[in-house]
Amino acid sequence: MTWFRHAFFLLLITLTSVSAQSAKQPTEITIAIQSFLDKGVAYQQWQQTANYLTQRISNVNFNIVVIDTPDDSLLHQMVDNQKVDYVITQPITTIELNRLYDTNIELTKNDQSGVNQLGSVIFTSSENQAINNIESLKGNSFAASTPERLGGWVLALDYMTDQGVKPYQDFSKIDFLGTQDNIVNAVVGGSMDAGAVRTGVIESMIRQGKVDPVQIKVLADKQNFPYLLSTNLAPEWAFSSLKHTNAALTKKVKRYLLDYKYSDQTNQWVAPLDYESIRILLRKHRIGSYKDPIYIKYYRDNFVAIIIFLLLAGYLFQFYRNKKKLEVQQYKMKLEQLSRISSVDQLLSEVTHELAQPITSIKIDAHILSKMLTESKSCDFDKVKEASDDLRIKTDHCVDLINNIRNFLSTKAIVKEVFMANKNVEKIINMFKKELIEHNIGLRLSLNSNLGFVNMSPVELDQVLLNLIKNAISAMANNTKENNTLSIGTSMTAEHIIITIADTGGEISNTGHLFTLFKSGKAISDTEGLGIGLNLSRRIIRSYGGDLSLGSTSESGSEFIINLPRGTNNEQ
Repeated sequence: MTWFRHAFFLLLITLTSVSAQSAKQPTEITIAIQSFLDKGVAYQQWQQTANYLTQRISNVNFNIVVIDTPDDSLLHQMVDNQKVDYVITQPITTIELNRLYDTNIELTKNDQSGVNQLGSVIFTSSENQAINNIESLKGNSFAASTPERLGGWVLALDYMTDQGVKPYQDFSKIDFLGTQDNIVNAVVGGSMDAGAVRTGVIESMIRQGKVDPVQIKVLADKQNFPYLLSTNLAPEWAFSSLKHTNAALTKKVKRYLLDYKYSDQTNQWVAPLDYESIRILLRKHRIGSYKDPIYIKYYRDNFVAIIIFLLLAGYLFQFYRNKKKLEVQQYKMKLEQLSRISSVDQLLSEVTHELAQPITSIKIDAHILSKMLTESKSCDFDKVKEASDDLRIKTDHCVDLINNIRNFLSTKAIVKEVFMANKNVEKIINMFKKELIEHNIGLRLSLNSNLGFVNMSPVELDQVLLNLIKNAISAMANNTKENNTLSIGTSMTAEHIIITIADTGGEISNTGHLFTLFKSGKAISDTEGLGIGLNLSRRIIRSYGGDLSLGSTSESGSEFIINLPRGTNNEQ
């Protein structure tokens, strides 16, 4: 038992020692402070506040780190990396940290005069007789601290803008000189025409003997404020906690800081004022994180040039579109011309057959007429006239055939390619969109997206498609049906590519001569009626080992079928 009691007391002493040692290790808390003062002066000033908090909150050691007011990026980095627990910042930075890192504004700073708001003083040298009001600032140079400091620029910018002066456009130049003293010295010394500093700066310089009050002329001076003032007011610097800061600790810190006083017993801190007015200012003038993206600023700065560019681009686009439209029309005309051609070797036998019959008949009529005129003692005038008329009709027919053949014949180079036919179908359909709309003809496409390849001249396939589609539209153009539809489909089998073209135009008569050369039911014109379209279309398809046939025809319409052998990529 004695051994057990000794062991127990030893353990108890050890635990008590560890606990006491742990209690001696205070929590380290860091307060980051923005300051426009010398760092040594700032440390000396704010260390008193840190010592005050350390003395009153047990087991917590408060440290300070001073950051130059212009060095916002360092402060943002420390807050983002949770290197600090509290921040004391100028108003614009306060709003930026609140927006970007969800900090919480806990207190607003009082100065030793009990003032917890700040403004901007817009002033010039008392010797400057040309500037006496805000309007007269136009055309002059202007000095400020930095583009993102409230009292040293933003409040002045906002006030002057509301008064109809646009500093970035109306001033001859704007110089951002950093420290407030530099601004006052530049204006009083005459190197700048006017400037803006935060409230209290001029009074401080007067107390220090750096400037004589008779050297300063304040513009738009407001009398109901302890300091010289030209603009609206905004809340002073703020004390903020970070998102990770202990809430219970923050509650204690706030309580003690509200009791903390300057040497003259003025409270250094008050309950937080409303900082929303600063957020509105930043948004209004696009400052800090509210700044427009680079592309928006570029658009605003180059608005006129962009409009001119867009108009020029629109013109060029329309020009290109019209050019492409013209090229399509020319290609369509070329295809229509190609639809009337074939080689002399292909047509020679058909042409000979077409001409042989009327020439033979003319020869017989001429022989009969000659016999009637030479052998008959009494010539029958009516019979002579009948034979002569018959001879004239047949001669005219031969002349028409010869003229048609002359217009029809030409030479062309055939270039074979391996390709999928769907694009050719879509291309030719696009050429007829206007005609389809004009004749109120619907379009139904059923194109196999995995269609295999064909190996032929793309232009010749275009010829065939153009001829068949043109015939289909022609068949539907003048009928009395309410709903006409052009249907085109592509499919394939193991060995063939199949293209079907169907219309709702009605039944084709005399199908026995449908593919006969120079046999057409249409009236002869400049562009059609030669009776060669279907004949040549079939000749083209058959020259590649395929076939063109009439699938069906009835009062409901007709269907033509193109059947082509499948090709492969290896044939290219």
